[in-house]
Amino acid sequence: MVALILGCLPTVLAMPEQDPFPHVTFKIFSQFITDNFNSSITLSTVLMLLFTMTENPDLLNLHARQQNPSYSGERGTIISGWIKAMARGVEKRLGDQVESLFEHDPQASLSADGITNSIGKKLDSFSKMLKLYPYQRGHFQQKLKPVSQEEIEPVYMICPEAMACEVMHCNPRSLQQTTRDRDVPQVTLIKGSRIYEHAYVLTGRCPACQTSYHADHERLMQGEDENQWSKVYINSAKYLKVGQNTWVDRVFSGAVLNGMYSFHASSAAYSEFWNDSFWQTQGGDSQKVSRRQIWHTFVQESIRTIASVSNINLELNDALPIQEVTNQAFKVLGEKGVIRSADNHSCSECTHQYKQTADVITEDDPAAIVGVDENRAVPVLVGDNADLAVRDAARARQNARARANRNIEENIDMDVDNAPVKMVVLDGIVMGHTVSHIKLTK
Repeated sequence: MVALILGCLPTVLAMPEQDPFPHVTFKIFSQFITDNFNSSITLSTVLMLLFTMTENPDLLNLHARQQNPSYSGERGTIISGWIKAMARGVEKRLGDQVESLFEHDPQASLSADGITNSIGKKLDSFSKMLKLYPYQRGHFQQKLKPVSQEEIEPVYMICPEAMACEVMHCNPRSLQQTTRDRDVPQVTLIKGSRIYEHAYVLTGRCPACQTSYHADHERLMQGEDENQWSKVYINSAKYLKVGQNTWVDRVFSGAVLNGMYSFHASSAAYSEFWNDSFWQTQGGDSQKVSRRQIWHTFVQESIRTIASVSNINLELNDALPIQEVTNQAFKVLGEKGVIRSADNHSCSECTHQYKQTADVITEDDPAAIVGVDENRAVPVLVGDNADLAVRDAARARQNARARANRNIEENIDMDVDNAPVKMVVLDGIVMGHTVSHIKLTK
């Protein structure tokens, strides 16, 4: 019942209100760093301090409120427990590099608590310089909101991973960027769960052999025939093209593969899950991920995963439709239906002697105890037969576990006259994302 109620709830999530990234000139920022920290401080430490400020607006609100008492009995605290907690976190993060926050060696002149208080003062001043402070001259302005990082998002250039031509009979020449400025595609890039709407795709080409290098594949001539081209799928590609204007990284494609295997999700179900979970909160002008794009992602990631295990770079004719790609890939990577990692493997956990009949046979007609609810097309067990069927199923599971335990303890040799069974085929129905249940009645 709870699952049905949750399934009926709207899944659209509102974007939280955000403040813009601090608009501070670089001159003021650099001057503050020079005045308050050691000249040997690294860029990584400065950026860590900056993002520590922008990613913790709630703590800065609490700290500022304690600095500005409003009611009788409240005392203003310059270094609150909130900012001291942040200072301790920074101190632990930097470890031995904490000295870069001080002009002189702090160990020689400050106690452990003094070091924390000193860092807290610097962080307090830093927040005020960045205008991440909800008070002005002692008067409350407005509560700090999460800081948007849209203005500092990088520009992603999707380009070949190779630095020079890798064709064996060609000299390792440098690759020329062949995409004209006006023709550079602007695409949507999905990295993990983040959507970047302004990514650019570039193509390289070897001036000698005319091999084209893309981010996810290479296109080379078959022999000397200029009309026949092959497509080599790059196993180590960082990004995959899964639509006309959509690229994804391998974290996203790996999640699609794992989700469809782990949860037996269809491409339609996974696309609905992803759009409801991530697109709704950041989609902007980008299109939702479609079922076809999820299926394309699944195929692309599967090909590269299997090819990588087999130490093969899959090479097919260029411009094949996705349906034909799966057929051709199976011919090359399918091992005639044998899973390479399972070849020549048997154990008492996954391999059992063949049995003509099941351990438990009841006299009940299965067709008599299985009905179909008229409102939902799911199996329904009815009457006293339901209890009997449940008991029989439990007894069969107990027998199977006991037999498996005996095989493990006794290390039974599985080489028998009858062929061992490595797969059990069950009749059943793969449901979509509706909630199915078994109803037991008396």
